Amino acid sequence: MKILFIESDCQYLLGLPFGLQKQGCQVKILRDIIEEELDQLIDEYRPDLIFTTGWTKIHTKAKLAILKNLAEKHKVKQAYWATEDPRWTNEWSLPYIEATGQNYIFTINRGSLPFYRKRGYTAHYLPWACNPEFHRPHMRQEAYHCDIAIVATAGVTWNSYRKNSVQILLQPLLEKGYNIKIWGSRWDKVDPSIVGFKVDTGPLMGKLPYEETNYVYSSAKIILGLQNTNRELTARTFEVLGARGFLLSPTTPAVLETFTPGKHLEVTRSAGETLEKVNYYLAHEAERIKIATTGQAEVYAKHTYEHRAADILRVIG
Repeated sequence: MKILFIESDCQYLLGLPFGLQKQGCQVKILRDIIEEELDQLIDEYRPDLIFTTGWTKIHTKAKLAILKNLAEKHKVKQAYWATEDPRWTNEWSLPYIEATGQNYIFTINRGSLPFYRKRGYTAHYLPWACNPEFHRPHMRQEAYHCDIAIVATAGVTWNSYRKNSVQILLQPLLEKGYNIKIWGSRWDKVDPSIVGFKVDTGPLMGKLPYEETNYVYSSAKIILGLQNTNRELTARTFEVLGARGFLLSPTTPAVLETFTPGKHLEVTRSAGETLEKVNYYLAHEAERIKIATTGQAEVYAKHTYEHRAADILRVIG
């Protein structure tokens, strides 16, 4: 199968395209939607499928109209991976689908499937994963070394489970003065009246290029893994484990359904338990390394983009 993958964000480009190639597909990547360029490429490459993802800078209203018109002109089917579900389903995913005329919908949120199917769309569940060719261990680097690290974007209104995650994971460690580094945008704008605690500037390391995330996961002793919902896992859950990082996550049904605490990662139910787990694993390096190693083996065996590509190909035939 010949697939045209249109995206500009490294998190997507370093994921599914590799998995599709591992499944025997020809994959050509286009990093923007420019009418003449896309028209010529489709005419010459003649893809069987155009695959788009997420919500990134190339997704303007005008460019989505171009995508729809050229897909219809060349009679090419489209597939879209809705990675902003469930929070932005009505505000982004559905308008995107309607604007581009998608044939296949994949979503990271199982709860969104009835929403799409009720509206007549072919929708299927496709969770995040890791790419072993990229999400892999690196030598420890001092610039990223610390006891505890978090790589995440801070919320604005914090009206999802992400707020619970930071209160369980991050708040007690900041208040007790642990050696922690925070990478990501908007942390300097966190409103204490919303999240219930203050984030000082000391731990803030600024925004981290996606290509450098593995350096953090391989250099910090413990990685805090925020979750956005109870029922699904974030991309970084799989990516940290793929890089053989030791992951501490809130206890959610999705985590317990997919992984075994104490074997693949560790979990915490409260701020007090977070302090207990952090203190224990900082003092027991061998156990920490063993869990991280087993966690990596688990995601490589069951949760790579090659696995996800196989699911996609079963759907579209």
